[in-house]
Amino acid sequence: MLHSAAYSFAYQQILVLIAGAVCLFGTWVGMRHFARARATDGATRHGWLFMASVGTGAALWASTFISILALDPLLTSGFEPVATGAVLVIAVISCLVGFEIGSRHFTLAPEAGGLVMGCGVLAMHFVALKAWHIQGSFEWNAYAVAITFVLGLGLSALAVNRANRPVTRWCRHGAAIVLAFMICVMHYSLTAAASMAPDASVSLPSYLLPANLLAVAVVSAVLLVMGSGFSTYIIDLRARTESADRIHQLSFNDSMTGLPNRIAFNERLAFDAAEAHEKAHKLAAFSIDLDGFKDINDLYGHGAGDLLLIEAAERMRKQLAGGEFLARQSGDEFLALATSGNYPHDAQAFAERISRAFAEPFTVQGHAVDLTASIGFSLFPTDTPERDQLLSNAKLAMQRGKSTRQGSICAYSREMDDSARKRRALARDLDHATERDELMLYYQLQTSLNDGKICGAEALMRWKHSKFGMISPGEFIPLAEETKAIMEMGEWALRAACRDAAIGNIPGTVAVNLSPVQFGREDLAEMIHGILMETGLSPSRLEVEVTESTIMSDQSRGLHILRKLKAMGITVAMDDFGTGYSSLATLHAFPFDKIKLDQTFVKRLPHDAAAAAIVRTVLALGESLHMPVLAEGIETEAQWDFLAQAGCAKGQGFLFARPVAVAQLPTVIEAAARFVREPAPATAAAPETVAA
Repeated sequence: MLHSAAYSFAYQQILVLIAGAVCLFGTWVGMRHFARARATDGATRHGWLFMASVGTGAALWASTFISILALDPLLTSGFEPVATGAVLVIAVISCLVGFEIGSRHFTLAPEAGGLVMGCGVLAMHFVALKAWHIQGSFEWNAYAVAITFVLGLGLSALAVNRANRPVTRWCRHGAAIVLAFMICVMHYSLTAAASMAPDASVSLPSYLLPANLLAVAVVSAVLLVMGSGFSTYIIDLRARTESADRIHQLSFNDSMTGLPNRIAFNERLAFDAAEAHEKAHKLAAFSIDLDGFKDINDLYGHGAGDLLLIEAAERMRKQLAGGEFLARQSGDEFLALATSGNYPHDAQAFAERISRAFAEPFTVQGHAVDLTASIGFSLFPTDTPERDQLLSNAKLAMQRGKSTRQGSICAYSREMDDSARKRRALARDLDHATERDELMLYYQLQTSLNDGKICGAEALMRWKHSKFGMISPGEFIPLAEETKAIMEMGEWALRAACRDAAIGNIPGTVAVNLSPVQFGREDLAEMIHGILMETGLSPSRLEVEVTESTIMSDQSRGLHILRKLKAMGITVAMDDFGTGYSSLATLHAFPFDKIKLDQTFVKRLPHDAAAAAIVRTVLALGESLHMPVLAEGIETEAQWDFLAQAGCAKGQGFLFARPVAVAQLPTVIEAAARFVREPAPATAAAPETVAA
């Protein structure tokens, strides 16, 4: 008898462990599905909720029957088939409703969902126990049953709470453990609540499912359901992992060329710099920029440009040797890394290999297109011990080389950094030059070459830096155009020149240069009109000078602005004539009032036959177009005489006056009076003999 009782107890504990294990594994899979449901929405969310409910419900269903069998494993018993199926339906529906409520966002949603599941578990036990027929009799302890109810409800609420409000990544595992623990606790509480007595006289109905057969069937069915659910979870996890890998690949690779991108380059730079430091190697960083790529995009379209980029990337990739790295930064900019043992010769050799990739023309829409690459490089740690500065140095070298000649290879030098640092400092100070009253206007007198009388002056901007003193216009004007500071500076210069002319400081007309950046203003004509109204200067006394490049970027818009200025009575002069690419076409297309002959030709007069021929041609062109010509850069009386006899109307240069501030103009005007001479009739030709 004792042996039989011990065997029954051992068998009972094994069944309880099986019930707990089935519940633990099944609910763990179900809770993972529940977590996926909370992270999605729409039909996908409902699908995951259904999978979570089926998996968890099946596990609870199986563990419920196994725990009931564990009440007395040796007792002959059976289960009603319909009720057994009803328990499964109750399990799935209660889990579905509980998870649905628990996934909502009101305050006690998880606890409410858990209570629904707890009620379902209790209902399952109630129906299952009602469906259980034993060959004997049993009685229930009401207090123990009440405790079972409380434990079931409380532990279910706790399980859904942990699944829905995870504090750590382990909380969802804890939710499965709580449910498995609930099954075990409810088993032992039911064991304490039930008193069973075998009775051989009790006969079981024939339609009942035998307990041992049901146990095997239940476990098999549940393992099948859980296996299916677990497989679904694994497939989804694999899909998400592959998706994450794909996203990672996309985030580290350029999708068009297949090369690594800037993020991957930064990681490789950090790794190679650390290795170079450890092994005492030199590391070369390269900045590669394709020359003229924008023109190809504009001419053939972006689709053709993309195909060209792909081919260019492939050509450069084929030039790589072991340990070398190439990445695309953006647009037509590429980056590269190479270890340099024999520096800087190895870096130079690598750059030359990359440059050779562009030796053969590219084919774009059936046309042969020549393309070059400007390359700059810098060495770590020779040029800088900071790896972040290394790439900046390479880009600075590339830009310096490109400004000199496209397709060049340029190594970084510290002088570049000093120059760039000073340039950045000047750009910063230039933004505040106007408000600090550091800008000033100098005026250079313009003279009638026929009689030497003053006919006007050109306004020239000067910058007196508080630290560096006078800054050359050739240095700060391009910088102001690059930073757009020229917009404010140009407006200031126009206003100051018009004011000086209006109050009588400047005789005749005042000429002011317009920057190409200023010409981009939509309200340029209106702004000039406002300044004339403000200062009271007559429009006929204002002359604006524009270069050919200023108006050629948008010819129709340029023509519209020039016509508006001329309609106001303002004179428009073409500056630096003879240095453009299509000057004759520009003169024909645009309504200029004057031509300013560039000083490049004037300085070579009168002894250079080629310069003399060009000057005569320009003067003849001006006469045929009824446009007077003003010659710049006159420094000798011989140049004056040549131009006057050739029919040039006006001139300016150091011979007559140097540029001076407005306060010095009276003195300069008085000194220029010595050049006044008796008017002489101009001839259409220069002296007969001109030395070669």
